[in-house]
Amino acid sequence: MGLIVLPLLAAWFAAFVYSGFILYAIFSDDKPLWYVVTALGAGVVLALCYPQVGLSGFKTREDVWAFEIPLYFLLNKVAIVVCVAAAACHFFGWGAATTPHFNAVCFVLGFAVSAGTLTGTLYADRFQQKQGIGTTY
Repeated sequence: MGLIVLPLLAAWFAAFVYSGFILYAIFSDDKPLWYVVTALGAGVVLALCYPQVGLSGFKTREDVWAFEIPLYFLLNKVAIVVCVAAAACHFFGWGAATTPHFNAVCFVLGFAVSAGTLTGTLYADRFQQKQGIGTTY
């Protein structure tokens, strides 16, 4: 199963790193520091909320398949679409001329989804232990 999970983790980590490049683009656009900190804060808050919402669906379960929770986060279609759309919009500059906050929105969406996916995936085992959820192989 590591042959499936590890490349997916690497892809989400690459998306996380790319969101760092977007943050650097915001910082280098002569935006004030409070603007960058606000965008980063919004991204962190959403990145912490995303795994909580995703994991809340598993709280009532008595047992889960061994890789069910990590694959729930790694293969979430909505998260993949949001992250790819944010990266593509920033990379190609779609809509950048129409709004001055375009890079910030791309950063917040890309960062929140990629960091939330990595957090939810890596926290899955601990969540199972904390909630007393068994593992089925």
